Amino acid sequence: MKIKIGVLFGGKSVEHELSILTAIQAMDQIDSEKYEVIPIYITKNLEFYTGGMLRYIDSYRDFNLIKRYAKKVDLINRNSRFILQTTNHFKKEYNEIHMAFPIVHGAKTEDGTLQGYLQLLGIPCIGNSIYASAVGQDKVFMRQILESSNLPLTNYVWFFDTDYINNKEELFKKINNLKYPLILKPATLGSSIGIEIIKQKEELESAIEKAIKYDNKILIEEAIENLIEYTCSVLGNSSRAETSDIEEIIKNKEIKKYSDKILKPADLENNENLVRNIPADISNKLQKDIEEYSKETFRLLNLKGIASIDFLYDKTNKKLYVDEVNTIPNYFSHHLWENKNVSYKEIINYLITQTLKDVNKEKEMTLTIDNNVIDIINPTDIQELK
Repeated sequence: MKIKIGVLFGGKSVEHELSILTAIQAMDQIDSEKYEVIPIYITKNLEFYTGGMLRYIDSYRDFNLIKRYAKKVDLINRNSRFILQTTNHFKKEYNEIHMAFPIVHGAKTEDGTLQGYLQLLGIPCIGNSIYASAVGQDKVFMRQILESSNLPLTNYVWFFDTDYINNKEELFKKINNLKYPLILKPATLGSSIGIEIIKQKEELESAIEKAIKYDNKILIEEAIENLIEYTCSVLGNSSRAETSDIEEIIKNKEIKKYSDKILKPADLENNENLVRNIPADISNKLQKDIEEYSKETFRLLNLKGIASIDFLYDKTNKKLYVDEVNTIPNYFSHHLWENKNVSYKEIINYLITQTLKDVNKEKEMTLTIDNNVIDIINPTDIQELK
């Protein structure tokens, strides 16, 4: 019997559509001789649908088609079996999965929310853990951890929306210690959503007002004017990790648009906004620094499976900075591995195989302890605990 892999995608995220694109492409790369793919689409209203039609992009052009032809289900644990159960009056078992593969992007999905739900149900989950996903999504958490190990980061200030609302003057004093121009980012969003360039102090207030409509936690950092961006993918776990080719990204505008981010690798050569060179034409020292910082970031954030690490390079001062982490990279960054003869199918197979090994390892771990605390507490003790 084939292992049934439930691929979950969509969700209540501003990157909902990007998740659909990544998932459809990835499902085609899962080895059909070993595994059976069960698509599980999560709508923006958090309803679950399943059915073969969900593997095709045309199905998402009219949601009425999904409601009519796909099956609305709940995902439940029934006697340690992971069941897709119909939601109508006569609830029936529609299908079963053995493993879950979250292919989601952005806040409220990629940030550990979905991984936590799956873990609560007891379903083996492909990819990064709750903890790594949460830290990778939050740009402030990530910086605080990397900063503790002295990885290079641009100067920054972070704050909550309430800090701005309640004590604007004190916040502006901190921001004034930064050197303009600045770049403002909602802390938990991705794909360039909500990002603003602030060139002078007079623009600061309006930029913050706009940003707190996206997120209640904001990051402001010094922008690099003479900039080149680099991306490196990492594949592995805590004991062994390998780096991909390094991608050089040259922008013809200050900020990449969301539409630039969702282009498939095959479409990049036709994109006027971005030029991507793979492998990057860089010195041996810079290549070594990017590879080492990528592996160290991967280890510090407790990542596993695959992730991509973004870097900023200040051409004027010849300084390299860690920028962001993607715990579920768009299209799994497979284009970065092609020159190393690692195919998209091999990446996906590695992620599944690694999860199967983790499941076997977990069976050997102590997950419960004998604790008779309920037996030794009597009703009067309960009253005192109140």
